[in-house]
Amino acid sequence: MLMKCESCTKREATIEFTTVAGNEKTTSHLCPVCAAAFSQQQATEAEDQAQDKSAVKPTSVKKKKVNVVVGHLSKSEAKSTVCPDCEMTYDEFRKVGRLGCPSCYRAFAKPLKRLLKRIHGSDHHVGREPGMETLVSADPPPADTGIDQLDQLRTELAQAVEDEEYERAAQLRDQIAQLQVEDAPDA
Repeated sequence: MLMKCESCTKREATIEFTTVAGNEKTTSHLCPVCAAAFSQQQATEAEDQAQDKSAVKPTSVKKKKVNVVVGHLSKSEAKSTVCPDCEMTYDEFRKVGRLGCPSCYRAFAKPLKRLLKRIHGSDHHVGREPGMETLVSADPPPADTGIDQLDQLRTELAQAVEDEEYERAAQLRDQIAQLQVEDAPDA
């Protein structure tokens, strides 16, 4: 049974949007055309709200405990990196777990990129977006993240040493060192 779009009631609903406002959760079933429009509207509203909130310093916002892994900078970098609009420091972001305004994304771009790569295995979105169905690959994302690859190489290295394959062990050691350099945060 095909579900019709709740917005236009003309096309098949293939996308489900869930919106949470306060303690209320609403779900909408939309076609790709209406979903794209809805998504754009939500983005505009979120940007407007963020601009309204940027007038308030983020330190005055009630701090909540957030289970977020945050990026790492040296102490001097954490203190010196400051958002030009809301004046949030990177150190404050690490404590609060949330950015203060849209400009924070630009101000903290470098550590955020490392953070996203470490948490998600990629520093850019690879999932579905409304209106972009034809661009999304049907292939699943690669299973190996940098950490999985390092673990696998270390296991192979231990086996090569155990088997007395020292040339192979040296190659694996070099590959591990190269991966660690690539994954290391820029200081």
